[in-house]
Amino acid sequence: MNVYGVLWLAAVALSLLWSAPAAACPVCASSAGPTVVQALQEAERAVMATLEADGRPRVIEVIKGGGAVGESLDLLIRPAVPTSGPARPVETPTLVMVKSSAGGGWSLVGPLDARRAPWLRTMAQLPAAAGLSSAGWVERIRQFLPLLEDAEPLVAETAYGEISKAPYGAMRAVRHQLDGARLARWTETPALADRRPLYLLLLGLSGTPDDAQRIERQLLQPSLAMTRPDLPALAAALLEMGGVERLAWLETHWLLNDDRPVSLLQQVLVALSVHGGEQGRIPRQAIVQSYLRFIERRPRLGGLVAQDLATWGIWEATPLYAQAIQLPDAPIASRVAMAQYLRVSPHPAAREALRQAIGR
Repeated sequence: MNVYGVLWLAAVALSLLWSAPAAACPVCASSAGPTVVQALQEAERAVMATLEADGRPRVIEVIKGGGAVGESLDLLIRPAVPTSGPARPVETPTLVMVKSSAGGGWSLVGPLDARRAPWLRTMAQLPAAAGLSSAGWVERIRQFLPLLEDAEPLVAETAYGEISKAPYGAMRAVRHQLDGARLARWTETPALADRRPLYLLLLGLSGTPDDAQRIERQLLQPSLAMTRPDLPALAAALLEMGGVERLAWLETHWLLNDDRPVSLLQQVLVALSVHGGEQGRIPRQAIVQSYLRFIERRPRLGGLVAQDLATWGIWEATPLYAQAIQLPDAPIASRVAMAQYLRVSPHPAAREALRQAIGR
């Protein structure tokens, strides 16, 4: 089978993936691991405990699943307890412990002040993120916003992790509750670099013209790292702040700029995809027009936006893709995406273009 036959098979295999909706906002690219909420939801039992002199945890608070205060857990923990954030100067930390519902043993979630026991019980009662409605996500964000960068590292990590899983539309719904000045400080704090994508995204919803100019300068830096995790968030924040005018700016400096590495261009396109999917600050049709100009100017990379156009039912790109898929030096991933677009396009030219490409 020639390479074009492979394209057809790959396009068919990708069709189910294209139809699968994404809940969490891809711009955040959360670096957080499982949060306290997830650990409690998956646990059969959960307690707060202190360490005895022999290294055994003794229960001081029952959070979930029964047991008794004073119970000694069948587990030994070394005194140097790892934390989920900056170290706290505590001699005898109170530990959050969970026991797996799958029949496993006890495991350590992290240290937490005993006075947070009521908060833990509330966390254990929260519904699973997978089943949340749009209104449920908005409420979830509002619940955790005040806890971002809480003095307790475990609480702060949980707030960050839970909000970063939310859809962008839910974040937009709470924009008037965001503290732009505080978010701006956090985006410039080196110790919070891992959380910067989320804080940039929220800053885009609450920032000032000065914040927008600072983000624009960062997007123009010639020495952007090849694997900069906050690049999609930078672009998304700029679009949120500047609307269609900033879309034109990104089109000029990124989409139509041949000097931009493809790996970085893909990250900027994630931001356009999110905005087009939400149809909020920027009309989807404006993003579609930018996509069409991108395909026309850089046809070999046109497949980078094919999935969005197909998902949105935009078939105006069919003639452009019918020509671009014939280019022999287009990247294979771009060709596969073009083939998938042509496979589902109702345009009369689509089938013939795909037949010619496969038959070559």
